[in-house]
Amino acid sequence: MLILLAAIINQKPIQTLRKRMRWETLLDVSDYQDVVSIVYIGLLGIEKEISEECEAEFYQNYRKQLLLYESYKKVDEVIKWQLERHKIDALFLLDSEVTEMYPKPEMAHIRQIEILADKKEMPRIHRIMLDMDYEQREEAMGSGVVYVRVPGVRIVFYDGMPIENKVIRHYFSGSIKSYRRIESYRFIHMLTNEEVYLYRAARMVELYITGKLKIRDIMDLWQFKKVLGEKFRWKAVREFLEKAKWQEFIRQAELLAELWFGEGAEQQYGVAIELEEYILSRGRENEHLDEELLPCEKVRLDFYWRDRDKEWALKQQAWWFPSREYMMQFFPALEKYPFLLVFCWIVRNWRFIRRICTNKCKKAGFRLRVRLLDIKEKLKGMIGRKKDGEEEMPEAAEGDNGRGADPDISGEDAAEEARPDESSAGAAEGTAVQAEEEGDSPNRETADETARLEETEGENYEELKNQG
Repeated sequence: MLILLAAIINQKPIQTLRKRMRWETLLDVSDYQDVVSIVYIGLLGIEKEISEECEAEFYQNYRKQLLLYESYKKVDEVIKWQLERHKIDALFLLDSEVTEMYPKPEMAHIRQIEILADKKEMPRIHRIMLDMDYEQREEAMGSGVVYVRVPGVRIVFYDGMPIENKVIRHYFSGSIKSYRRIESYRFIHMLTNEEVYLYRAARMVELYITGKLKIRDIMDLWQFKKVLGEKFRWKAVREFLEKAKWQEFIRQAELLAELWFGEGAEQQYGVAIELEEYILSRGRENEHLDEELLPCEKVRLDFYWRDRDKEWALKQQAWWFPSREYMMQFFPALEKYPFLLVFCWIVRNWRFIRRICTNKCKKAGFRLRVRLLDIKEKLKGMIGRKKDGEEEMPEAAEGDNGRGADPDISGEDAAEEARPDESSAGAAEGTAVQAEEEGDSPNRETADETARLEETEGENYEELKNQG
């Protein structure tokens, strides 16, 4: 994938993909790394073995990025016009101009538009964004106010520079009015090229610390450096990076970009390879890499998370105990009796807790019923197997009576089994005697018949003799 990206960015011909590739994996990785549009452009017009479903999904993701690019271009102009109309000084930190760094605008990826404004202007900005059908989104990470609108446009407003490093923060400590204005605007300001480079470097450090650094961030820095060329004041920027102790991080990031998208000169890529593994593994922790790139940021990282946890705790507190103006929507009596706010908090929270407990009880009951059903099915299976075993045992016993001598039985036992039972023989003799006494014996009937025949013949002989 990296070779494909390098060929597309440098506008070099792409050879036929002869190796067998797992296109589903390539789609998943490119989508996470925010480079799916570039990969899709590179796949057009080359021979490849890819399923129709995967190719259709590539096209849908590319089309989504294209629609986002067009939406961001329009949103950028509308927000500038709205802030100018309401006379609100605003500094655009990141806007849609990133598309100018690439050979084709659709090759760029706009993650969000970031704007710096004065803290006292945030309520007015909130009202403006709501009037434009934007929805505010709460996020645990990040110090800005996020507004989202279909088809996925993200606008972030900051009331302070979102950089934790003291050196870079001091560099951007001036008022918004001190920055240069955009042409044809009086209240919209922009950063210089050097300031944009420093701000992008600072955002890369924040993304690295939070485990969200991607290939797209390295690519943007590489393209921005190519566009600036020799007119850029590199010496002053390097001095600030050295003061902030970020010089090793930026050097390795540029070295990795050279390895990916450049000529790949013979250099030592040890730490850069570790940074590559960190990015491709989606932010897997590497203590050795942290010590090499940002040796002085470990303490700041601890405070970073601590501050974010504190802010999230404050947001949770505001959710449990909202303002009276918000509570008046559900308890109109607060308008006349504001001292009932505490009582209304208790009633509201009790309703939420009861609803949460009810849902948890329903889920627990459902899991219990499923568990009991499984146990019932297991018991039925065990009982069925036991009945089948009992039915098979009598059949096996009948089969044993009809078979010959068991090979496991010894010779003496076989002889005893073959010898007739004395009690059985005695019973047979008794039965025969009883049958003879009752006249049922066939031998006795034959003897009586013979005697009667002899007597008849004798009488006939005597009668014939007398006649003669």
